[in-house]
Amino acid sequence: MATEPALRDRLARAVGDGHDAPTTAFVLLTAVALGTVLAWTSADLVGRLPAFTIGVVATAGLLYTRTTRRDVAATACYALAALLALVPVAYELPIALGTDTPLAHVLTTTDLILFLAFLTLAAVPAIVGYRIATGPFIPRIHTRLTDR
Repeated sequence: MATEPALRDRLARAVGDGHDAPTTAFVLLTAVALGTVLAWTSADLVGRLPAFTIGVVATAGLLYTRTTRRDVAATACYALAALLALVPVAYELPIALGTDTPLAHVLTTTDLILFLAFLTLAAVPAIVGYRIATGPFIPRIHTRLTDR
């Protein structure tokens, strides 16, 4: 076909040089895992299949465009942290939309504890992602102290 090389060239420009096989496998497995979390979280809002599909495609696209393996892993941790932080919102939104007094429901002590628990839980992958992105803490401090 005459359009096959043009399509291949456009795809190569969009994807870039690509990654090695282990990094690509990590991207795909992480995209499926985060797509599953998104489908579970937003099942009451949009349905599982559309959320899973959008989650997998968006996560794979986001992770595959990162340049290094370290950036891919850090971005995956940040994406997991964002999804965990949004779990209480996805839980409360259908309930809040179906009640006459949404603030009275959302501002209960139990719901605020739920928000705090998931924010605390989301902090763990966020810290791990930060650690992956910036490297070890002690050598960075050591180089800053010895360079001056």
